[in-house]
Amino acid sequence: EYGNRITTQLRRLGSSVDWSRERFTMDEMCSKAVIEAFNRFHEDGLLYRAERLGNWSCALKSAISDIEVDYIELEGRTFLEVKTHKGNANDPKGRYEF
Repeated sequence: EYGNRITTQLRRLGSSVDWSRERFTMDEMCSKAVIEAFNRFHEDGLLYRAERLGNWSCALKSAISDIEVDYIELEGRTFLEVKTHKGNANDPKGRYEF
């Protein structure tokens, strides 16, 4: 969905590229190359692991940017439904504790 949006924007801008070679980084064809590149970057010290929150979408199975995240302030023990997930078997309403 998002890849198509980016491609559409690039086409509107008049980008002159070979569209037959277009790939999404997490397509099966490219995912091994992406993982290999990340491993090499890590080994070369270009990527590092830190104590930070990353935005991961379980539905998209991909990292997402800060502008795509809805932030909610929670106080204390809170149970929420996760619409894109099958549900928590340990909660009668299928909610997760945050």
